[in-house]
Amino acid sequence: MMDIFLIFLYIGAISFGGGWAVVGLIKDILVSQNYLTFNEFKEILTAAQLTPGPIAVNMATYVGYKYYGLLGAILNTFFLLIPPIMLGVTYHFLKKSIKLEKVALINSLALGTAVLVFITLYSLGFQLIINFDLKAIIIVFIIFALLVKTKIDPIFFIVVSGLIGILIS
Repeated sequence: MMDIFLIFLYIGAISFGGGWAVVGLIKDILVSQNYLTFNEFKEILTAAQLTPGPIAVNMATYVGYKYYGLLGAILNTFFLLIPPIMLGVTYHFLKKSIKLEKVALINSLALGTAVLVFITLYSLGFQLIINFDLKAIIIVFIIFALLVKTKIDPIFFIVVSGLIGILIS
C-alpha cells in the first residue's frame, strides 16, 4: 500500500512550479511503473482539470482513491503535500536569519518551471501524433490559434474542447 504514497511523496519533494510542471512528472512515473495506462492518465488529467484546486493535488487524490478508496485519497494527498509544507515552514523560520537573493531564486525557479511545462506539453502532444488522432490535432491547432488571436477566456476553450470531444467520440 505504501508504494503509491511514497511515489507521491517523491513527486511532492522534487517538483517545483506546480500545475503543468508536475503533470509530466506524474505521467512519467505512473505510466512507466504501470500504475496507469496512458489512456487512464488522460482520463485522470481531464478529471483533475475539471475539479477546483491544484491539478497535482487533484491527480494525487484521484489516484489514491482509485487504488485504496477514501483512505487512499486522503493519504496520497497528504504525502504529496508534506514536502512543500515542510519547505514552506522551514523557509518561514530561516528567512530572517539567512539573506536570500530572492530575485535570482525566483528567476531560477521560473526558468526551471518553464522547461518542465514545455516538456510536459511536448510529451502530451507527442502522444497525439503517435496515436495520430487527426480530430484531436485539428482541435488543438484551432484552439491554439483562437487563444493567440482573441482575448477569450481560456476556460471557455477548455469547456468547448470537452464538448467537441464528447460530440465527435
